[in-house]
Amino acid sequence: MYREIKDKKFKDNDPEIIAWQREDKGPLETPIMYSFPQPGDNIKNKKFFAVKDYEKTLFYNKGELISISGGGVYELDKKARIKGTEIVWIDTSFTEIPWGIPQSEGIPTKDGYVVGLYGDLKLKISDVKIFYNDVVAGTKVWRIQDLKDWIISLLHTSLRDIFKNYTAKSIILEDRERVINLVISKVTEEFLRYGLELETFNVIGIKAPNDAEKLFEHDKERIEYLAKQRKDLQKRIEDLKNKLKEQQDLLLKDKIIQEDYDKKKKQIQMFIKEAQDELKKIN
Repeated sequence: MYREIKDKKFKDNDPEIIAWQREDKGPLETPIMYSFPQPGDNIKNKKFFAVKDYEKTLFYNKGELISISGGGVYELDKKARIKGTEIVWIDTSFTEIPWGIPQSEGIPTKDGYVVGLYGDLKLKISDVKIFYNDVVAGTKVWRIQDLKDWIISLLHTSLRDIFKNYTAKSIILEDRERVINLVISKVTEEFLRYGLELETFNVIGIKAPNDAEKLFEHDKERIEYLAKQRKDLQKRIEDLKNKLKEQQDLLLKDKIIQEDYDKKKKQIQMFIKEAQDELKKIN
């Protein structure tokens, strides 16, 4: 119903080409998918559609998936320029997302305490068909915030399966690293089931229950716990500041464009603020 074309010159914003015209609406409000037609669009007036290298499209005809396409410009057959044709663009670039489960909505442990935790992750959509069918599930608008909300829901389920086998003290102190590694392993496996490839998953901090004093046999244990939390956050802030400097250097060397730098800068500054807020609470 369409074919890829090469070596053809097009004008900027050519009205005959369908493409995803992106808008930066902030780190979490930015859409990760776009579909055509939108209300008021007429596919009869279109002859081509364009896909950027970091996008993939799902091409539907009367509800049936015809094909999936990567970067390129494609010419629509006349029989495709009819009502019933739908094209869905999905952003397949890496996205960084902060996540957190507050202690008030936390995960129950083996001994009945409720523990919260927070961190960040970096992922991309690796299988657009599975993601669109099983995660988006027909929704017309899907933002980074929607993906974050879905991730938090999935984390609740995954973490419950792990935390039910450990006491609160064990999670916070004794088996902390083991529990975190189990979480990373399980989350990575779960994400793959939904067409998501996880590059990094960081647990920056674990929030102890409000009556956490009962968990510690000696003041020394509590001091060690808070000191570790503080050290982890300070290192996180320093790493993020270095990452921001790296992006600035790439911009100065023309390795990235201003638009990409501004987007990364907003994300990194948001991560820094969240880590600084957590550090203030501990201090």
